[in-house]
Amino acid sequence: MSKKIGFIGLGTMGKVISRRLIAANYVLTVWNRTKENGKDVVNDGATWADTPKDVASACDIVFTMTSDAAASEEVICGPNGVLEGAHPGMIVIDSASISPEASQANAARAEVAGVALLDAPVSGGPKVAENGALGIMVGGPEAAFKEAEPVLNELGKMVLYTGASGNGTTLKLIANLVMGVTIQASAEALVLAAKIGIPPQTVIDITSLPGTGPQTGAMATRGPRMIAQNFFPPHFSTNNMDKDLTGAIRLGEKHGVSLPTTSAAREMLRAVKSQGNGHIDSSAVVTILEAMADTSLAK
Repeated sequence: MSKKIGFIGLGTMGKVISRRLIAANYVLTVWNRTKENGKDVVNDGATWADTPKDVASACDIVFTMTSDAAASEEVICGPNGVLEGAHPGMIVIDSASISPEASQANAARAEVAGVALLDAPVSGGPKVAENGALGIMVGGPEAAFKEAEPVLNELGKMVLYTGASGNGTTLKLIANLVMGVTIQASAEALVLAAKIGIPPQTVIDITSLPGTGPQTGAMATRGPRMIAQNFFPPHFSTNNMDKDLTGAIRLGEKHGVSLPTTSAAREMLRAVKSQGNGHIDSSAVVTILEAMADTSLAK
């Protein structure tokens, strides 16, 4: 546990992962754009730094987990960013869910500064992170991955090295394509059952039977939230799912692959956003379907 770790971006997931690192006895230095959001992590044992540059200066490995590509670029490459505090042998692990092109651009700028950057987005929500059971998809220099792997293994049940820079974020887009489409399908199934008069919970029950074809994590985790209309705080927000499905669609266009169900799922997310609800869980697509069918899961 000799390596000093930095963590930049203390949103819901960032806080949980930071606490996991503290529990693993790593010396942790943190920064967040809003200092107030970092107070509880500091109270748990982390040290606060005034800038991302200061985090980098104090650490061997620096995680960044921001909301989008612009924020990722700013904290890594911008003024007082991580690269300004770079030192030989430092590794940056960017866990933002951004486009492969953005990951590759940041990695190229890091390489010029003599720093290895890994793109390592994660799969799984806060409860999964608490248990160190995330899926982590890593792209970038293999030597840096091997050095950082023990730290990543504290956070993930499955840590996959995917090869070149940008491959981690590419795989994350593909994984979220599956999740986004499956959440939409789950919502459709529940609303159809409710309209017919079948209790929606029975749909969750039958699709939770291990080893059967309809079994799906999306139904198991989002179905109860849809029935309870419990969309906040989000497991994965509508804004973020829209961003990732858009990224997947662009990836498909680039490589000549049609993604019709992904496009349809994105349109439903945008209907939620049009109501000013981009900040709530993406499972809120069920409310659009309920309105269209003139029914409610609560019946």
